[in-house]
Amino acid sequence: MNHNRTLFIMLSVVLFLSFSGPAFATDIIFACESKQDFPAIMGTGKKILSKNPGLAIEATEIICKKIGATFIIKRMPWKRCLKQLGAGKVDCIFTASFKAERQKLGQYPEKDGKLDISRRFSDKSYALYKLRGSPVSFDGTTFFNIKGKIGAPAGYSIVDDLRKKGLTVAESKSTEQDFKKLLLGWIDGVAALMMSGDYYLMTNNEFGEKIEKVSPAIVEKPYYFIFSHQFMAKKDDIAEEFWNAMAELREDTNFKKRLSGYLQ
Repeated sequence: MNHNRTLFIMLSVVLFLSFSGPAFATDIIFACESKQDFPAIMGTGKKILSKNPGLAIEATEIICKKIGATFIIKRMPWKRCLKQLGAGKVDCIFTASFKAERQKLGQYPEKDGKLDISRRFSDKSYALYKLRGSPVSFDGTTFFNIKGKIGAPAGYSIVDDLRKKGLTVAESKSTEQDFKKLLLGWIDGVAALMMSGDYYLMTNNEFGEKIEKVSPAIVEKPYYFIFSHQFMAKKDDIAEEFWNAMAELREDTNFKKRLSGYLQ
C-alpha cells in the first residue's frame, strides 16, 4: 500500500468519526443502585440480570425503545447515584421518592411548576420489621418499646423520616444486612421498603421464621425517575417523552402482570 493511499484511509476514518460520533452517542445514561430493591431492581452488584432484572429496568428498556432513545444503565451505591446525578455524570436515576433537597440534584416530573405524581413509576410503602415476640410496635403514628436503634438503608428517605420522630437510626448497606443485625440483637427493628422486606422473609428461611412485619405501614410514597439539570438543559424534550410514556406504562395491564413473574 503506497503512502498516499494510507494517508487517504486515515483521513477518511478521522472524518467518519468526526461526523458520525453524535449519531452514535447514547441518548440517556441511567443509574440505579447496586443492591437489590425487589421488584424494581433485582440482583446485587454492577451486573444487570438477563432474566427478571427488575421492573424498573424493564420499564426503562420498554420506554426507551418506544421513544427511540438509546441508553445504558449503570449500577452503583445509591449515594453515588445521587452524587453523580448532581454532577451531571449520569442523566437519570431510578427510583427515588420526593425530597426537597434532591431538587438541587435533578428534576422530578412536573406540571404547571408542581410535582406531577401522575408520572411516577410506582408507589411504595415502608414497614417496620421486628423479631417475633418482641414488644416493639407502631400504631400508625407512634413507635413503642424501641430502646435502641432502628436499621435502615443509607441514603433512603425513611432515614430522615425516622429521625424526625426522634428515633436513632443505624444506616446500613441494605435491608438484608439490617435483618442480619436484627437477628444478632444489634438493633431493635428494621424500617424497609415493604416489598423488599416481604421478599426477604419469603426467600430466606431464617428471616421468615424469626422476623415479622408490623402493621400498619410507616408511610407510603410515590417513586420517580429523576433527570439531571444538565440533561434537562439540553434534552428536556426526551425527558418529557420518557415521563409521559411512564404514566402510560404504569397503568398497562400487561406490564402489571409482569410482577407475577417475580413472585414465583
